[in-house]
Amino acid sequence: MKSLIIILLTFLALSSCKKEDFGQYHKEPENTYNDPSDNTSYIYGGTLPSTGNVSNDLVGTKWVLVQYVTDFATENPYDTLEFVSNNTYTLNGGAVRTYQLNSIPSSTNYSLSLYFFFPFGGSHYSGDVGGMFVQDGQINNVEFTDNQNPSSIIRAWFVKI
Repeated sequence: MKSLIIILLTFLALSSCKKEDFGQYHKEPENTYNDPSDNTSYIYGGTLPSTGNVSNDLVGTKWVLVQYVTDFATENPYDTLEFVSNNTYTLNGGAVRTYQLNSIPSSTNYSLSLYFFFPFGGSHYSGDVGGMFVQDGQINNVEFTDNQNPSSIIRAWFVKI
């Protein structure tokens, strides 16, 4: 009797399954070929630009580091940064160094990374700046974090000249 009940329940379970009709749906053919010479409808030939390929308002501006605060001291160095291209800057007219200015997803702010920035010790530091900082001409009380040592934080103030 038990086996008859199991067979009956199995039959009912299998017969209650309904096959979906997917005939109304069809698979679109995939575009597997992208002609790199066809850049008429794409900016940068259809590639995603990096900060090196995109112009930004920072290029050609000069800024003075008027103050920074570490765990131990407050300094007023008055060092001058000049952003000479989309990814390079000079400090006090000296050697060319690199930087990155990236938009932050889901935010109006930008991430500014200064590489080999010797006023902060020569390491690589990044901080979040406001979306209109170039137009406002100020970076006020921004936390710059050492990219290689996240516990090293420096608060900085810059003024555009």
